Amino acid sequence: MEKYHKSDVCPIEKENERDENYKADNPQIDGSKTIRNYRLALRFNTYTEFINDRIKSLNLPIKPRKDAVVMNSFVLGSDNEFFSSLHPWKTRDFFTDCYEFFAKRYGEENIISAVVHQDETTPHMHLNLIPITADGRLCSKELFNKQRLRDLQTNFYESVGKKYHLERGKEGSQAKHLSTAEFKAKKIIEQAEEIKQGNQVYADALKEAESGEISKKKGKLKEQVVALAVENKRLKKENLILAKDNGDLFNEYQKAKGFEEQAKVAKEAMLAVRKHEPEAYARTFFKATGIMQAFVDMFTAPITLPRNHVREIEDEVEFEKQQEKAKQAKENASKYYWSK
Repeated sequence: MEKYHKSDVCPIEKENERDENYKADNPQIDGSKTIRNYRLALRFNTYTEFINDRIKSLNLPIKPRKDAVVMNSFVLGSDNEFFSSLHPWKTRDFFTDCYEFFAKRYGEENIISAVVHQDETTPHMHLNLIPITADGRLCSKELFNKQRLRDLQTNFYESVGKKYHLERGKEGSQAKHLSTAEFKAKKIIEQAEEIKQGNQVYADALKEAESGEISKKKGKLKEQVVALAVENKRLKKENLILAKDNGDLFNEYQKAKGFEEQAKVAKEAMLAVRKHEPEAYARTFFKATGIMQAFVDMFTAPITLPRNHVREIEDEVEFEKQQEKAKQAKENASKYYWSK
């Protein structure tokens, strides 16, 4: 049981009434399961509004102090073994019985909220109430002193615990009552220990089965069969991953091989042009010296591309053109003369 002042109420409401978009600090909260949470007390006001309205309706002669406890919170639940033995509808019946016990004992009009969380390690209910005494006073200290808390445990066990075959805590025990945070931490540790023990049982059963030590005991044989089935599933998953990786590598190899063949054809074509059409080769590759050198280097040994040589080729071609024009002009002039 926890006690809260007015300034503490909003954060508690935010955590209790969370939806699937709630940003949780608790790693045990599974947001995908938050939609399964449900409420047993239907309220349409915020916790603070509900508290203010209820206290106002008391017509108290003196306004409550700022540091007064206005909300007492209880976490109601059990362990995984208990809930795994119940059908879902029986789980709801259990929490409904818890709610009705508190509503009858402290007044349903004083219950702020009752939210069942099914998105954490184990199902549990957060029940929040205003500590109002039978004579209409706000007094948490009177309602929940040590003796009354012991009575609460005893009465709760008699009304609800026995019905579901739960055990009552040792009466008169000096064990420290856990806070909500401590309770959740305890449950997390218990779950981790269960997983660890389960994994060890699995590992031992698998080792025995693989070594050929097949058990004749029914329970032990079942463990070995389950262990082998799980291991087989794991190996199948690994094989699928390996097959995909091998397929990806083969595709990359095929791409590289295709590029290599294309490069070989391009190289042969380029060398043929250089051999049989040197002028065309020079004009195609040498003119774009800066751009084409990297391409040329991919297929041939480094080639010096002097700009003066390109100019010589161009001048030679231009000279030949001029010579051809002069020759043509001379022939035309000769034809014109003899025609006279």
